[in-house]
Amino acid sequence: MKNAALSRRFVIGGLATSAALARIGVVRAQSSAAPRIVALGGAATEILYALGLGDQVVGVDVSSGFPPEARKKPNVGYYRAISAEGALALSPTLIVATDGAGPKEAMDVLSAASVKLVSLKEITAAEDIPARILTVAEAAGASERGAELAAAVSADLKSLSEDVAKIGTRRKTLILLGPPRSGTLMAGGSGSSGGFALTLAGADNAAAALSGWKPLTDEAAYGMAPDAIVVLQTSSPVSPKEIAQRPALADSPAVKEGRVIAADALGLVGFGPRAAHAALDVARKIYPEATFRDLPSRAWTGEAAARR
Repeated sequence: MKNAALSRRFVIGGLATSAALARIGVVRAQSSAAPRIVALGGAATEILYALGLGDQVVGVDVSSGFPPEARKKPNVGYYRAISAEGALALSPTLIVATDGAGPKEAMDVLSAASVKLVSLKEITAAEDIPARILTVAEAAGASERGAELAAAVSADLKSLSEDVAKIGTRRKTLILLGPPRSGTLMAGGSGSSGGFALTLAGADNAAAALSGWKPLTDEAAYGMAPDAIVVLQTSSPVSPKEIAQRPALADSPAVKEGRVIAADALGLVGFGPRAAHAALDVARKIYPEATFRDLPSRAWTGEAAARR
């Protein structure tokens, strides 16, 4: 009976989905006591490691750069252009996908397989961050540890929020990502992850007239005249010096007053367990004259996370 279950083929609708499953073969029902987890997205990976489940992670995507130990795991590609076959080839019992994971066809294949798939929701409010921690913890069978981690992150966010509320005059801040292969800088507008990160840091969004992440034109940059600029650092970083030298931004208060800030992209806009600490670091650089309380040292925010 058990062998029959292990050899069962999946019959699902849609020729594309059937063909994809045929290429990867049978997805076996998992009976091992040790879960096998594939994380699609850097925030999902961070949460799993912060929960102490790093040894159960059998695969990650290319955005999973923290903790450093995660880089040693088998890589299944970029979470926004994932290969379902590659993820399922690792025989996972659980797949945790950050919002934006795709394409849809690949996610449909993962949904049809006999593997538990948890898709994390987009972050639009501070309370969504600990909520996603609880979601991952429950799916991974670590609810108790999840409650502890979520409570700690909630406390950090609350402390930061209280200090941010005391800021007198908020600075108009531009948050930039890129450039991608096109060479164009992307500005985080309303509804973007960058825009929400600025909210956590107590800044007004200089690109609020834009929706989502949009290419930053020189004309738009001239009109924004930001008081501060946050430059998100990725695997292809753009230095604050490069930004300051751009003619459309060179005369902005941000450049003239020395408030062009480098920030880790995953830490600030990934909205994992480090979110409050990353936002605090940015807030202190936007408002060097303001007083912000230190947040408690957490195992998951530094190199100690890599040894969990």
